[in-house]
Amino acid sequence: MIWLAFRAAALFLAVLAGWLAHDTVAGLDAPGGTNEVTVVIEVLNGCGRGGIGEKACEFLMSHGMDVMFVGNADDFQYERTLVVDRAGDRSKAQGIVELLGTGSVITQVNPSSFVEITLVIGRDLVQVAPWLSR
Repeated sequence: MIWLAFRAAALFLAVLAGWLAHDTVAGLDAPGGTNEVTVVIEVLNGCGRGGIGEKACEFLMSHGMDVMFVGNADDFQYERTLVVDRAGDRSKAQGIVELLGTGSVITQVNPSSFVEITLVIGRDLVQVAPWLSR
């Protein structure tokens, strides 16, 4: 039960920090036509390449995303990157695909999730993302 309170507090602080900083995320529009959107995201390594989750985290944060968690997917057999919409806002998920240059959007709304997007990195991202080789 304590971990739930901790995760809720972390989510609140991440959203508050993003709101205060007025994060700008390319390809995503907030209501009113501005580009000031905070996206709360988790990054999962689905391809098995060491360090790819951390590099993706840095890239996403440099584009204004609030990355709540970086870890491994259930396995390392993902050929294609998945962008999972957890909040029912496909436009944010599609914006992530456009930012990355690859990926497929699927919707799996989870009202108890602390993230809006789950990014599962597949092998295709390694081939199209020059920022991974830096």
